[in-house]
Amino acid sequence: MRRFPSKVSYNQHVTLPNLHDELVRLIQASLAAGVSFRSAATRKGETVSCLSWGSFTYWIVAPSVRRDVNQVIADIVKIQRVRKVAVGDPHQQIYRFRGAEDALNSDRMADAERHYLTQSFRFGPAVAHVANIILFYKGETRKLQGLGCNTLVKRALPEELPHRTFIHRTVIGVIENALQLVARNPKIFWVGGIDSYSLRDLEDLYLFSRNRNQDVQNRRLLRDYRDFSQYVEIAEVSQDTEMLRSIKIITAYPDLPQRIQTLRSRSVDNELDATVTLTTGHKAKGLEWDFVSLYDDFSADPLSPDIDQGRKDDELNLLYVAVTRGMKILALNSMVLSIMQRYVDARTSALQPQKSRA
Repeated sequence: MRRFPSKVSYNQHVTLPNLHDELVRLIQASLAAGVSFRSAATRKGETVSCLSWGSFTYWIVAPSVRRDVNQVIADIVKIQRVRKVAVGDPHQQIYRFRGAEDALNSDRMADAERHYLTQSFRFGPAVAHVANIILFYKGETRKLQGLGCNTLVKRALPEELPHRTFIHRTVIGVIENALQLVARNPKIFWVGGIDSYSLRDLEDLYLFSRNRNQDVQNRRLLRDYRDFSQYVEIAEVSQDTEMLRSIKIITAYPDLPQRIQTLRSRSVDNELDATVTLTTGHKAKGLEWDFVSLYDDFSADPLSPDIDQGRKDDELNLLYVAVTRGMKILALNSMVLSIMQRYVDARTSALQPQKSRA
């Protein structure tokens, strides 16, 4: 299930896998050096810590791993008249669409002393290799090292597992997968709770498609679209992935409301009771599991020549977060496999002229 690393190590030539790992590494390295440590959690989810070493005192403000740093938090930290230690991983910035910023590379950090950590005890070399290929396309030159157990990388998870986790790109992808899995009678844990996955919105769309407008709770749906035919038309013209997947689900399951009720009945509140965990890549940040499979709804190709730089980084970051969640077995989806194949093809092409000259 979700566990945190028991060991960490320090290296001046590395990148940080996730905020929780980073803070644990900092604390353990400090304790090993004879530093005293005190911490407390605020009501808003941040950790405020004090490190004391001889005559030096450092205060650390660590935002919750569930969100990136926004401008307000960054400015509050900036004006504090104490020595500050900032920890983070720019490759895990996945909330830019919410206004989060890469605080580590902002102007306010221009004069900061920098150290890098790239050793992770969560996973082994195979997962690190996959992660490094993704980071290569961001221009990262420091290699992530996987020093954990010998994690296997496969195309699919073995059938007989006590528990498995699926990481999805979209909320509708989570629902689509859940509807496929429910026939196996799993016990499902939804990271963030089942009500955070918009099942009610999908049920409303189903009712809308059956002209049962009086039963639709989301009145905005009725305001935005004349009827379901117009919804389908706009989805096809715009090629909106979530709209198209929603239409696919409604078409495939004429008894959708009953199936959604079954999903609710198969849900558990404690992950220890679950046989399946479902999450999006965003909700998975900071978490880890033994057996992880990436669902095939990562449809935006980050290596497409038509994608802008900001969107490219967002998609690569989310893939990087997703592939670094597994500890024992990681099953890749078609997007990651495609990126890896293009990486191999590019390296092979680059080596061919050298062989010809030899």
